[in-house]
Amino acid sequence: MRSEKSIFKIGVFKNIYLIGSVFVGILMQTIVVVVPLFAKVFNVVPLNKIQWIIIIMISILPILIMEWQKKINETKQGKIIYRIIN
Repeated sequence: MRSEKSIFKIGVFKNIYLIGSVFVGILMQTIVVVVPLFAKVFNVVPLNKIQWIIIIMISILPILIMEWQKKINETKQGKIIYRIIN
């Protein structure tokens, strides 16, 4: 959470290093799960489609919750009730 404003208002792709690290992390995790050699080393099994859908939904949930909380703070109380300390 960088700001009291919605992530959609401030821009999702402003921090290019964060976006790059997220993509690298997703790529590495996917390789470990999908490539048989790495899966054997890390003792994991391939995920099915339902499991991938569940993972994606759980990953997106924190963003939705924070955006919902920001919206409630702006509309219900008329002001933001929390401050980000730098």
